[in-house]
This record gives sequence, structure tokens and C-alpha cells, in this order.
Amino acid sequence: MNDNRAVSKNFLEAFWEKGALSPFLAKIKEDNSGLQLRFRGNNTPETITIYYNNHIVWKISKHTRGYKVEVSANHAKGSRKEKLLEHLRREPLGFITNSKHAQSYPYVIKESFDKCFVDLTYNMMVDVIKEFFGVAKYQEKRIQQELFETLTDSQDGLYVYDLEFKQRKCKFENEPDMLAVRYSGGIPQAIVFIEVKSTWKACEDGTSGLTKHLDGMDHYIKESPFLDNRKQEAHDIISAYKDLKLHNPPKIVPNSDSIKRFEMMIILTNTAIDYYHEHEEFIQQYIREKKYNCKITEWTDAKKGIYQ
Repeated sequence: MNDNRAVSKNFLEAFWEKGALSPFLAKIKEDNSGLQLRFRGNNTPETITIYYNNHIVWKISKHTRGYKVEVSANHAKGSRKEKLLEHLRREPLGFITNSKHAQSYPYVIKESFDKCFVDLTYNMMVDVIKEFFGVAKYQEKRIQQELFETLTDSQDGLYVYDLEFKQRKCKFENEPDMLAVRYSGGIPQAIVFIEVKSTWKACEDGTSGLTKHLDGMDHYIKESPFLDNRKQEAHDIISAYKDLKLHNPPKIVPNSDSIKRFEMMIILTNTAIDYYHEHEEFIQQYIREKKYNCKITEWTDAKKGIYQ
């Protein structure tokens, strides 16, 4: 089992200048594209996924005939979905949609992709994502993307390098929303598991509430046999961002020796802040009794950052 989300060097190099996938990286780097690249090297085959508002725009993987690019037609419904599939099938895009799976995840396989392909699919998929998810829906996903873009402090703060962690082939409950490295004086200190809560209901929910996530993250830190994998993964992913000149990479990339410990953090936004204020005494007592190494902080404005 490859328990590391970083991808191989030759796959990464395809995104470099003049590489077969370089137009995708150029699009991500455009001002106001709203795109984020994340590594899923533990998929089969290894994959790089590009998101808008934390929803998939392109899922890119290696293939014997070059590279496979998938999009999600599930962002559209009814006649809107049929119209989207029709546009994707047309040249010059030429997506395959002739199976049940491909109706949901249209794909195309090519040796390389050009700017025209990237621009056309970007416009189609971002429009569909905006239309389907709307302003009020899925606020936590948008906030996660906002945090991912903003928390890139490799001097004295958090550098978030991955979202939506899942431990492969081994179930740990309440896995964290984000993974970060905490820096002090420009030196990496710890890997931080972060859970984001944006609504009152999400905090009190019996299966995925605030205390449940605290228990789950602490259990992973104390019981998981994969902590060394997480250290190596942090090094590999941040090194890859440095190679791509993407996501404001730190000067000092963490390694297994520099990461001394694992920590937990809860980031509260919107009505989750109200919940915490009303239940703060109980939550802090719970943390003390369990002896959790956890910080709870509030995110009220992306431009102002996290209030310590």
C-alpha cells in the first residue's frame, strides 16, 4: 500500500513548463482562477486533482496512452447535465460519455493537452460548480479552500499543505479536514491535524461533532502506526509545491527529524463560533480532562487571518 499522497517525479514534471500537462499549471497560476492543486498519489493510478471552491474541476492521472483527464458531470442535474455532456463530447474536447460511469465522470485520454482544452473545460466546469452549489450551500467546503489559500505562513504560523485526509485501508474515525505544518522562527515544529466547523449543528452532531473529532484526532496521534508516513508525506508534498512554484512554498521543507510532534486544532467559523461561546466551559473542561494537546481558534475574516 502506498500510504503517501505525493506523486512520482515524472508525473510531476509533466506539469512543468513545456510539459504535456503544463497548461493546467499555467491556469492555476492565473490571477483569480480560484483553482487549487492537490496530490493524490495513493490513488490507483496516482492522481493530481484540481479544485474550485473545494469541488473537482479536473482529475488527472497517468495512463498507458498518455494522461487521463476526468471531470464531474454530477455538478449538473437534469437538462443542465445533458447540455453539459453534449458540450463535453464535441470537438475539440472529445470527452467520452458512453458508459454509466462516464455519464457521471466524462473523460478524455491524450498524450498532451493545450491551452484551448484547459480554458474551455475550466469555463464550463466552474460555471456549473457556481450554479449548482450556489452562494449559501456548502459553506464549509468554501471556507476550507479559503483557509488552504490563506494559511501559508512558514515563518511563525501554519502552512496548510493538504485537505480531506483519509487513511487508506485502515479506518480511523473523524479524520481531519486539513493537514498543516506549524512553523516557529521559520523552522518546522509539528504536524497539525485541523478540523473546521462552520455551523452550530456540525458542532453538536452526535457522529461528527466537535468532541467526536477531538477524540478521533487524538486516537490517530496516539494509536496510528502511520505517523512516520505522515512526516514523509509532508516533506514530499511541500517539496512538490516548491518544484511547481505553487502555494507559497516555505524556504525550509520539513523532514522526519524536524517534525517533533503532532498537534490538534479546531478552527471555528460562522455559527460554530456562537456554539463554542455558549459551550466553552464544557469544551475546555473536556480537553483538560482528556489531556488533549489542542488549540481552538476562530476564523472571522480571511483577510485578517486566524485570531490566536
